Amino acid sequence: MYQVDLGPLKSTVSEWGTMESRLGEAASEAHSGMLRKANRARWSGVNADVTRPFIKAVADETTDAHVESRDLHDKLSAAYKALKSIQDDLQMKVDDARRKGIEISDGKDGQILCKYPPQPGHQNEVISEKRRKALKSLAEDLTGLVKRANEQDSYTAGILAKIHGNDPHNFGKNVPIDKYEAKQALRITKKGTDASTKEIRELAEILKYNKDNPAFSHTFFKGLGGPKETLEYYARMSIDGTGAPGKSRLDAVQDLQRYLGPTLATATDPDHKGYLNWGPQFRRLGTKEIDIEGIGFKPQGYQLLGGILRHGHYDKRFLTPIAEHVVQLQHDHPKGYWNTPSGPDMQFGFDPNGKKNSGYDPLTSVLEALGHSPEASEAFFSKDPTETPVTAYDENGKVDPNKTIGYRYLEELTSKDFHWNNDGSSPVKGERLMSGKDAMGHALESASIGTPYDHPPANGASEHTTPRASIVNRLIESVDNNPDFVSRDISDSMGKIAGEYMPEFNKALAEADGKSDGTLFSTEHSISFNSKASVRFLDALGRHPEGHAEATLGAQQYQAQRMHTVVQNPGEFPGSTEENLRDIARNGGTVEGILGSARHDAEISGGQEREKEFNEEVEQRGEMVKKIIGVPLDAVAERVPVGGELVSGVSEQIVDSIVESHQKNTSQEDADNAATVSFDTRKEAGEWAQQAVRSSGYSSGVDPEVVARNIAQEVAGGYDHGEQLRENGFDNKARRPSE
Repeated sequence: MYQVDLGPLKSTVSEWGTMESRLGEAASEAHSGMLRKANRARWSGVNADVTRPFIKAVADETTDAHVESRDLHDKLSAAYKALKSIQDDLQMKVDDARRKGIEISDGKDGQILCKYPPQPGHQNEVISEKRRKALKSLAEDLTGLVKRANEQDSYTAGILAKIHGNDPHNFGKNVPIDKYEAKQALRITKKGTDASTKEIRELAEILKYNKDNPAFSHTFFKGLGGPKETLEYYARMSIDGTGAPGKSRLDAVQDLQRYLGPTLATATDPDHKGYLNWGPQFRRLGTKEIDIEGIGFKPQGYQLLGGILRHGHYDKRFLTPIAEHVVQLQHDHPKGYWNTPSGPDMQFGFDPNGKKNSGYDPLTSVLEALGHSPEASEAFFSKDPTETPVTAYDENGKVDPNKTIGYRYLEELTSKDFHWNNDGSSPVKGERLMSGKDAMGHALESASIGTPYDHPPANGASEHTTPRASIVNRLIESVDNNPDFVSRDISDSMGKIAGEYMPEFNKALAEADGKSDGTLFSTEHSISFNSKASVRFLDALGRHPEGHAEATLGAQQYQAQRMHTVVQNPGEFPGSTEENLRDIARNGGTVEGILGSARHDAEISGGQEREKEFNEEVEQRGEMVKKIIGVPLDAVAERVPVGGELVSGVSEQIVDSIVESHQKNTSQEDADNAATVSFDTRKEAGEWAQQAVRSSGYSSGVDPEVVARNIAQEVAGGYDHGEQLRENGFDNKARRPSE
C-alpha cells in the first residue's frame, strides 16, 4: 500500500470519464435518430415484426452501455479518491516513524509490526512504557489503514462485478447495483454503535454517492424498518459520535448525518415512484417520547428527526406540514415543550455537526431544513388564514378539523412575544445562543430568493415572483413593528434579502422622494414596499456589520447594473439617459444614506467596545463579503449580468471599498471618529457611482467629466436625503432598536 502506484487507476478514471461522455452522445443519437426514424417508418411484414424491435433493442443496449460506463466511472473515481487518501495518510505516518528510527514490517494475518532496532551494546534494554504504547498505537493505525484499503478494494471489486452483470451478451442493468449498495449500507446499520469508525465512514460514503438515487433510498430506509427505527438508529449514532472521546468517531458520525438527510429527502419525495409516505408517521412520533438506551432522558421524536432534517432538500409536501406542526406546538406551549437533560449537557446532542446548538429544539432544526428547501419554505411563510384556512394539527400530528389557526407563521416567528429557546449544549446563565433566529434567517432567505440559502441562485439570478415578494413585504412590515427582531444572529440573512430585493427598495424610496415615479426600478410583480417600513428595515439591519455589508454590496451592485442597462438600452426608458443616470445615482445615495447613518448610530451608541466588535466581526468576514449568496467575486456576473469591465472593475472596487470602510480605525473614544467614517462612506458612495457610470459608457456628445460630477452630486444629495428619511422614520414616541 505504501509503494503501489495509483497512477494507472487515476488514468483509468479519466478514460472512463471520456467513455461515459461518448456513450452518452451515442445513446442520445440512437434514440433521437435511429429509433425515432424506425418508429415513424411505415413498415409492414418482416420489417415491422423483426427490424423495428431489433432497432429498439440496439437503442436500449446503447443506453445500458452508457449507464454501465457512468457507474464504472463513478465507482472507480470514488475508489481512487479513497485509496489515495489512505495512501497519503499511511505514507505520512510511515515516513515520520522512520525519521524517528522505528522499523516497520509486515506480520501475520495482516498485522503490522513496529519496533525500535536494538543498538549495539543495548540489546537487552527494555523500552519505556510510553514508547511501547506509542509503538502499539502506530502499529494499530497502520494496520487499520491497510485494512481500510483492502476493504475498499474488495468493495469496489464487488460493485464493478455487479455493474458488469457477467453477461457477455447484455450490458449491466442499474437496479442490481442499487440493491447491492443498499444491502452493504444496511449491513453496517445493523451493527449500530458496534460498527467501527471505518464502517461508519463507509456507510456515509455509500449514502453520499447514492443520496439522489430513489431506488437506493427506498430500499435503504425500508431496510431500517420504518420511521421509528430510523429515529432510533439516528439517535444512537449521533450520541455515540458527540459523546465519543477524540475527533475521529465524531467526524465519521458528522458525515453520516450530512448524507442521511439528503437520502431521506429522496426517499420521501412524492415525485419518485414508490416513495415513502412517512410524513404522517413522523408527525405522530414527533411528540412521543422515544426510549434510547444509555440516555438519561427520553427525547421526543421531533428532536431526533430534526437532526436528520438539517441536511437535504425536502419536498414541500413532506416538510411543510412538519414545520407547521412544530410551530403550532411552540405557539401552544410558549414556555417550553421539549425534553432536555437536567443540568449542563457535556456529552449528548442530536446535531453532531452543530457548533452553537445541541439539537434539542426541533424548531431550530425545521427552520434549518426550510433553509435548504425553498419550495417548502415559500409555502410555509405564504400561509395566511385571512385568505385560505391553515391546516391545524393536534398534538399527535393529525389534522384537527375543530381547531383553528388564526395567525400567520411569519408574523408569529417575528413578533415581540415569541420565545426563542436556548439550544446551547451547555447553557450559561445570562448567555443567549440564538441559533434558532440564525436558522430563521436561512429559511427566509430560501423562501424569498428561491434557492437553498447556502447555494447561489439558479443561473446566477433569482426570480422575484409575487409570492416571494409578498413574503419580503410582510417581513419588512414585521420588522417595522419589531425592529429588535433583527439581531446579530439574523442580520446577515436580512442583509442578503435586502441586497437581493434592491429593485423593490429603490422603487419604494424613489416614489417617496417625489423626484421620480419609480419607473426606472421595474419589478417582475405588482407588490409595492411601504417606504417608511423599508427605511426602518434598512436601519435595523444596517446597525450590524454583517447586514450592513450584505445590503451595501447588493445596493451598489444593483446601482451599477441599472446604470449599465439605461446606457445600453436608452429607448426602453422615458427621459434622457443622463437624467436617468442621475435618478439612479440619487436613489443609490439614498439607500447608502440610510445604511451609513445606521452604522454611525450603532458605533456612537455602542461606544468603544461596540466599535471593536464591529471591526472584529467584519475582519472575520473579509472574504465572505466578497461573495453574493455564496458566489465568489469572479462569478458576480452570473447574478448581475453586465459587461465584463463593469464586473471586474466596479464589483471588485465595491467589495474592497466596503471592507475598507468597515475596517477604518474606530478606536478613539469620542464620537468624532464615527462621524468621519460616516462622511467617508458618503464620499465613497459617490466614487462608486462615478466608476459605475464610466464602466457603463456615455452617450455621444456628452462631456464625461460633467456627467461624473453630476453623478457625484446626486449621490451626495441622495445620501443626505437618506439620512433625513431615517430620522423622519422615528418620531419622539418611537424607540429605535435597542441593539
